[in-house]
Amino acid sequence: LPLALTARLVNANVWSYMAFGSLYANWLTLIHAEYVHPWDGLFRLLRWGTAADHHVHHKLFVYNYGHLFMYWDILFGTYRNPNNVGAFNSGV
Repeated sequence: LPLALTARLVNANVWSYMAFGSLYANWLTLIHAEYVHPWDGLFRLLRWGTAADHHVHHKLFVYNYGHLFMYWDILFGTYRNPNNVGAFNSGV
């Protein structure tokens, strides 16, 4: 239902939806990786979610809900810095 509703509200062609879907699927794969990526430092500065941010969500479940951006978590007090929470793998 949300995708059908979005398709009605956002005027874009099918290729735009396919490109967005592909990028989002890759993003989800990357945030579930247990690796430090070369771009993580930049993403933290921009408040974009990293694998470490998402691991906090998997470990504590009530923090770091955002998959793409941490803005809402920061705004509503549900953001936890991965450096202050034990990680699944050292270095993540």
